[in-house]
Formats: sequence, structure tokens, C-alpha cells
Amino acid sequence: GLGSAEGAAAMRTDIDRIRDALRFIPVGGHDERVRVAFMLKSALGEAGRDLWDEWRGDRGDDEAASVWKSASETGPLKIGTLFYEAKKNGWRDDGVYQKPTPEAIAERQRIAAERAAQEEAEIARERADAASRAAAIWKDALPAREDHPYLARKQVPPVATLREIDAGKAAAILGYAPKSKEEPLTGRLLVVPVKQGDDLSTLELIDEAGRKAALYGRGTKAGGYWVTQKLPDGDGAGLTLLIGEGVATVLSAMEATGHPAVAALSSGNLPAVAKAMRERYPAAALVILADLVKATGAPDPHATKAAKAAGGVVAVPEFGPDRDPGMTDFNDMAAHLGLDAVRARIESATRVVEHAAAP
Repeated sequence: GLGSAEGAAAMRTDIDRIRDALRFIPVGGHDERVRVAFMLKSALGEAGRDLWDEWRGDRGDDEAASVWKSASETGPLKIGTLFYEAKKNGWRDDGVYQKPTPEAIAERQRIAAERAAQEEAEIARERADAASRAAAIWKDALPAREDHPYLARKQVPPVATLREIDAGKAAAILGYAPKSKEEPLTGRLLVVPVKQGDDLSTLELIDEAGRKAALYGRGTKAGGYWVTQKLPDGDGAGLTLLIGEGVATVLSAMEATGHPAVAALSSGNLPAVAKAMRERYPAAALVILADLVKATGAPDPHATKAAKAAGGVVAVPEFGPDRDPGMTDFNDMAAHLGLDAVRARIESATRVVEHAAAP
């Protein structure tokens, strides 16, 4: 095998060659970015992420992490396809860097701009469609009941911002059966309205077994959030707002503290939601509720990032030395140690904010 120095040199040449070929691949739309992520991962694994980010520029930032994560090293698309497509676009692979002509660059930019505009129009259409279907389901849904199996299992109360609807009825309104990892949701579905700003953008649907699905439509969840109750007016003076990942987590935190809570519905979305809440409430104390990373038991780095981005603090669940690896969030902590323990843990975080804000 190659020695480590030779290996690093070979890897460097590979990276230079791939970077060179990438210049001939238009960035285009979402699907193109996904394809290229697969090709880069097949050759470079995680090391391909920087090249991919460099190539796509600032396109698709809000979903970049999930796109990269979903690309598989063993997928059908390999690096050979990238080289093949680059050659079709004029790349010459003779080990010498070919600078594309100004005409070729202009033509590539024209194609990329055309694709991007087309994709933006498609996404706008999908978003409008998702919002109208979400509104139709919300209108037909009934108030969530305490005996909903998901709420009962998580030991959290129903609130006015949750409703429920039969899976068959939801599918009839949507025109398709909502699925989680290819499995259709069944039974009574909890309806979780997701807002971007003040507008309903999509729904998260949670079935009796806890499987979750959002409505189809790109760009409908980025920066979107669910609230446990109607948010107050004003600049947030005297308000403590809790921001966490999942519905059950923020319901337990709200029940323990009495503070309104916001669910970002995915850890990668926490920083965007925290920033939006800070813009809305410049004077509020923001507490980010971290989930623990299952494998390590450390707080999710997205929570820390969200707190830094929005001038808030992080509250981390604490299970003691013999934590069951399945216990990762404040809902688990409430079930295991009770609401008082949750309140104490969150309050110790809020005091840090007030202290930091003092002159």
C-alpha cells in the first residue's frame, strides 16, 4: 500500500483533478447538487464535503447538511460519471489544467442561471401547494385528545396548537399517503402546524407509533417552527422562550417551566429558528434545549451554534452517571426524573442569560 506521505500526495492530486473537473459541471438545481454529492463521496468520503461546498457556492445552504449526509459512498453514482460529464462539457483530462475560454464560461453561467431560475419557480410552486394542503388538513382536523397514543406514551398534554386527523382522511386531502422511511403513517395522526414567519408553510404529521412525515414540498421546513401556544406581541421584555428540537421535548419543557416553547423539528434547523426568534424578540431570554447525541451523550453541537447565533444559553438534560443510551432529551428526562428536575435544569440555564445581560 502507499505510505502515508505518498497517500496524501496521491489524494492531493486526486482532489486537484476533481476540483478542475468540477469547474466544468454547472451547479444547477437541487437534483444536480445531490448527484454531485454522491459522486464526490464515492471517491473521497467525508473529505469531499469541502470540494462540494466550494463547487455549489451558497446554493441550497439551508438543506446542504442533509443533502450531503443522505449521499452514500456506495451509491450508483461514481466519480467516473463526474469526469465523463466534465469531459462532455469541454474538460480535457491530460493532467494539465485547461482554462475554459471566456465564451465557454459565459455559456456555462447562462445554463446554470437558467436551471436555477427554473428550479426556483418549481420550489415556489411546491411551497404554495404544500401551504394550501396544510391549511386544508388543519381546517378538517379536530383538537388533539389526551388519549392520542403518541402524547400518552410521551406523557405530555395536548395543546390548542395541535390537532389530529385520521390517516385516511389526510391522504384523501393530500392526494397521497404521507410516509416515513417508505412506511405509510397509520391511525390517528397528530397535526403539527409548521410556520415560517407568521405563515403556515407545512405540517409535521405524527402517527400513533411516533413515525413522522412532513408534507411534500422543498423549502417548506427551513427556518420553520411549531409553537406550544400563541406567541405574545411586543419585543420580548420579561419573556423567557424555550427553543428545542421535537414536539414532545418542548411540551415537557413548557409543562415544567410554564414558559412558551418553540420546536425547530430538526437539530439542523435550530440555528435558523433561534435567529428568527431573536429578531422577533430582541429583549427576550432565549433558552436552547439541547438533545444529547445518542452515540456520545454530548450535547448536540447545533444547539450550541443556535445559542451563539441568537445570544441565548443552552440547557442540557442530565440523567446522572448511568444514563440509558436511549435517553437523549428533556422529554426522556421528565419521564425518568420528573418535571421538577427538568425545571431546575432549565432554570439554571436561564439565570446565566440574566446574569450575562446585567451591566
